[in-house]
Amino acid sequence: MLDFSFTLFLPVLLGLGFIWLAGRFFLKEDVVYIPDNCRRHAWKSVKLLSRACVCSVCDTSMSSNGHFCESCGVCSDNGCVRKADEKFPCKQLRIRTRADDGSTSRHLWVKGNLPLGAECSVCGEDIDQTSELGLFGQRCAWCQRMAHDKCFSEVSTTLCDFGPFKEMIFPPKCILASRSKVAPKVHLTGIIPPEWKANGGPNSKSGSSGADQVVALMRGILHPLQVFELGQHGPHEALQWAIHAAPTRCRILVAGGDGTVGWVLNTILQMKVEPHPEVAILPMGTGNDLSRVLGWGAEGPDEFDPIDYLTRIASAETVQLDRWLAAITTHSSLARFHMPGFKPGRHFYVYNYLSVGVDALVTLNFHKARESSFYLYSSRFVNKLLYLCFGTQQVVQQDCVELEKNLELYLDGERIELPQLQSVVVLNIDSWGAGVKLWEMSKNSPTHSIMKEIHSISDGILEVFGVVSSFHIAQLQVGLSKPVRLGQAKSVRIVLKRTLPMQADGEPWMQSPCDINIQHYGQATMLKNVKK
Repeated sequence: MLDFSFTLFLPVLLGLGFIWLAGRFFLKEDVVYIPDNCRRHAWKSVKLLSRACVCSVCDTSMSSNGHFCESCGVCSDNGCVRKADEKFPCKQLRIRTRADDGSTSRHLWVKGNLPLGAECSVCGEDIDQTSELGLFGQRCAWCQRMAHDKCFSEVSTTLCDFGPFKEMIFPPKCILASRSKVAPKVHLTGIIPPEWKANGGPNSKSGSSGADQVVALMRGILHPLQVFELGQHGPHEALQWAIHAAPTRCRILVAGGDGTVGWVLNTILQMKVEPHPEVAILPMGTGNDLSRVLGWGAEGPDEFDPIDYLTRIASAETVQLDRWLAAITTHSSLARFHMPGFKPGRHFYVYNYLSVGVDALVTLNFHKARESSFYLYSSRFVNKLLYLCFGTQQVVQQDCVELEKNLELYLDGERIELPQLQSVVVLNIDSWGAGVKLWEMSKNSPTHSIMKEIHSISDGILEVFGVVSSFHIAQLQVGLSKPVRLGQAKSVRIVLKRTLPMQADGEPWMQSPCDINIQHYGQATMLKNVKK
């Protein structure tokens, strides 16, 4: 039986997510119906490109005010945009009839503005673009093949096979235009060539702000409809493709921070997508703890290379990530209703960690500052500086002192006697607070219970640690101290006796007195980067 898969892409764009659906598909039927709107080029500022460009119309060097099409790569200065729309075709996103003659498999050649180090697919030599100003060479916007002008005649009339990432690209012939102005319900069909196998709410001021560049570059390599902005659509619309693709398994690339990844994982669970999609990460948040553990790095690259990232996804290893259900029952609600067994409150899922105390308070203060109208400049450096400031404030203020007197901890039903603490951290992955490896750092420290030596994200066991103060957090971040090991458990219960700051996977809030019960709730399927 053929093994099919396909890929989705969900990055964050200034607080808006976006999804990349990748996959030469697969489906129960052969096409997706979408409105047949007239599409011109999708112009973006040339400032997003880290290289000089030449106008495709007038063959002159463009200033920083020029534009490029994120779908096909055609370039235009401000005065030539209309001419470029009329002169140059863009990527065909759909076919108009089922009786299409296959012309959609032809190359879409774009002249000039080739990437640095471009190599001719005919003769194998570099295409020199530095000798003089102008448009040199040809590139296919679908398969990314390139050719010298002198060699172009040998490939100009050949059919396009969508290149090295053909297993990650939706061919236009899989998408049938609808005459209706309103998008009908997605309708998918399956007369797709079997060799076409597919591998394959976020915060606007979180981490890197270069997601607009990532969106544009990914749309240039893939089918533009494979990239969804989550702020406009949410994960639901993109994941509909995964549902209709069943039993094909898809791969999803989420560009964002831990909160965005959790949002997508929760939506997959809510929508009951089967088989479970495999999720990769492009880290664009502040902490990016899950991305660190899965080998995708602490932050996105300074210069995003879509070719390199797609190659990494293609070779990534599938791993399972434990999912934990945290159920909160508030004491005040129980007292008000006087109903035995009545359990008002809420529940949520945890993938990375949950904590109560000073670390959650620092995160909460940071989030409030970041959401303020006075917070005008966003960068990873500024965010980390804010964290440092609020952590330093708690060295003096100490709002969570004597936490051990206001909190009870139970591991597998057994109450744990707590030393003097200002935070309790329940850990699923060994990365907390933007990269602090609590498990690894505490291997040789004394413990209140026997703990196994190997940490795993898929063993159904949580590790629980204590943090003494915000100054202790600073020491942990630079490796000058160790956390307090409290134990391991398959279930954790925390009783809050007063209102305290909490956080789950980096999302903080103030929690009134309550019972918090944490139980294992299945697993999410993730992709681990194995290419260094």
